[in-house]
Amino acid sequence: MDRRPLLTLALILCVASVPAVAQATPTGLNNIPTADVVPKDVLVLQGFANFDGDTSWFAGLKYGPTENLEVGVDDLFSGAGSATGPAFQAKYRLPPRHGARLALGIANITGDEDRDGDTFPYAVVSASLGEKRNGHLGYSVQEDNHALFLGADAAVSPRLTLRADWIQTNDGDESVSSLGFISPIADRFLIEGWASFPTADGADNDYVIKVDFVVGRGNG
Repeated sequence: MDRRPLLTLALILCVASVPAVAQATPTGLNNIPTADVVPKDVLVLQGFANFDGDTSWFAGLKYGPTENLEVGVDDLFSGAGSATGPAFQAKYRLPPRHGARLALGIANITGDEDRDGDTFPYAVVSASLGEKRNGHLGYSVQEDNHALFLGADAAVSPRLTLRADWIQTNDGDESVSSLGFISPIADRFLIEGWASFPTADGADNDYVIKVDFVVGRGNG
C-alpha cells in the first residue's frame, strides 16, 4: 500500500491542528541544522518544552516528501508569546558524495517578521569524523544576524548519542553554545534534551526536552 497520500494528509491535519511559534526545527543537533534530512515517506511528530525562566510548550512535525527533501512546521501552543503563529521550514540536501553532505535550507518562515523575527536561510556541510562521529559547519545569512555555526555528535552506545553545538547571535557579537543528547526510548519513540548557554548580558540559560514519534520507516 502506498502510504504517501496518508502521510501527506497527516501533515496537513497536523499543521491545521496546532494553534500558535518556535522557529521551525529542521533535522539537526541542539540549536543548529545539519545536512541530514528525514528519509523519504517518513513523518516525525514532535512535542517539546522549553524552560528558560518561563515554560513554553511546542508541537511540531517534519516530513520527507521525496528523496533529500524535508519540510516541517512548529507551533507554540502554551506559554510566553503564544499569540504568534506557525513557523515553517524546508531543507534540500544534495546527493551525498565521499561521506560529505551539503544542504541548503530556510527556517522560521512565518509571514510576519515584525512579530516572529527574520527567516533563517542557511547552508550547512556535514561529514564523518570517524566511526559514529560527525562534524557540522554552516552559515546563515539571516537579515539581522549573519551567523557562523558548528557542532558535532558522537554515538557512545546504541542507545545514546551526545551532541554539542555553537552558533553566533546578534550579528556575531554574541553566541549560544549547547550540550545535549538523543536516545531511543521505545519503538518509534526518541527523546532529546539539551542545555543552552547564551553569552548575551541578562540572557537566561535555556533547557529543552523533546519527544519524537516516527511514522514510517522510509528508504534510508
